Amino acid sequence: MPTAIITGGAVRVGKALACHLADRGWNLALHHNASDPADVLAHAKKVGVMCRAYPGNLTDLAFAEGLIGQVLADCADVQLLVNSAANFIQENVEQTSTKTLADTIALNLMSPYLLMREYKKQVGKGLVVNILDERITKNIPAFAAYSVSKVALEHMTKLAAVEWGATVRVNAIAPGLILPPAGHGQEYLDRNKKNVPTQTHGDVSDLTRALDYLLESPFVNGEVLFVDGGDSKGRTSQQ
Repeated sequence: MPTAIITGGAVRVGKALACHLADRGWNLALHHNASDPADVLAHAKKVGVMCRAYPGNLTDLAFAEGLIGQVLADCADVQLLVNSAANFIQENVEQTSTKTLADTIALNLMSPYLLMREYKKQVGKGLVVNILDERITKNIPAFAAYSVSKVALEHMTKLAAVEWGATVRVNAIAPGLILPPAGHGQEYLDRNKKNVPTQTHGDVSDLTRALDYLLESPFVNGEVLFVDGGDSKGRTSQQ
């Protein structure tokens, strides 16, 4: 069975993608930081695939740089890297602290960059999928460092796709209104769905279908697949 490496795989989007891949028969190399991977480990065991957990803080760039090698020492037939780990700090440009800026750029951009580079060097086949955000098409100062990091990761996605396409395809998924921010619940989705062109919010199943499409479409390379009900094409105000 092939192995997928997933960062931030114990929570939110990463968790949903990890469990979906397990359902499809993929073994998992599951990175997590403070979040508990127990649910994913139990799900993998239930469906009969291997799941190894790799705890660590991806703002530690030495850890990020070494993670692919750790996985390859344990796992066979690695074919997929999903960069899902990210922070989402609401500070505008003027408010952004030096620590927020440094941690956000390290976690959301530099660690995916290093992981992608090492994946190409050490694995050299398969698919990389970066998790972005539909906000990359907008100018919303409220999440300044986050927005800068995700826009830059979009550009990195396209650069790597051009450079590596013969051996490693690189694509991205940009979710819209699918999961509420931390501290919010269903009311957040219900309140904001009226601003989406489809007048609905999405579900993590929309993201798993997007991942399936990228896995099953070998001629798709360098693309950002927006899963947002068309939100990125219209409204420019903050959710």
